[in-house]
Amino acid sequence: MASAFLYSEILRTCQNLYKATDYHEFPEIVLISYPFTRGQKEKIQQDLILCFQRIEQCGAEVICVASHSFHGLLPKQLPKGFVHLVDEGLLEAARQKITKALILSAPLTIHMKLYERSNIECIYPDDADQQIINEIIREIAGGRIEENQSERISCMIQNATIKYSCNGIIIACTELPLAYAKKAFVQTIPIINTTHVLAKQILLLAQ
Repeated sequence: MASAFLYSEILRTCQNLYKATDYHEFPEIVLISYPFTRGQKEKIQQDLILCFQRIEQCGAEVICVASHSFHGLLPKQLPKGFVHLVDEGLLEAARQKITKALILSAPLTIHMKLYERSNIECIYPDDADQQIINEIIREIAGGRIEENQSERISCMIQNATIKYSCNGIIIACTELPLAYAKKAFVQTIPIINTTHVLAKQILLLAQ
């Protein structure tokens, strides 16, 4: 699902940012969806290397991984042209002058402290808000995308500056942007949709 969403985001970005309408105006995309074994770090790293090799053999010049949590499991040696999802999200947050970010993500991303890679102070939702996020992630992963999910996220975002004293939000999850984009709401602070940021950078480098 993470790969499918990134793929769709790349196409939408081509249409919206580059006004692509015909086949030749879109990039060639090689997508590998691999049956990784959860909980086996060394095997996942070996399988990632295998996937990178297969993509390189297809002639890919720009390579990325769509899953946030897998960025905590990357092998030491990354392929040429690799674009780091987490780093790109943090760079965009810095460009928008975010100094204290509320990280909306799955528990594993929080546990691995993936976004604590820069000078941006990372804070995390309290137990009640994290439970809401976890529920929404499970619902979307199960194929349910509903307006009430967007309303719950919207309420959390609207209260974030007061409740968490942050000056920006990083949506550090693949599923959450689907709910975030479901319904428009007033944006009071910068919000970084990391999947969209990754898609933009991929297309920039692929030109």
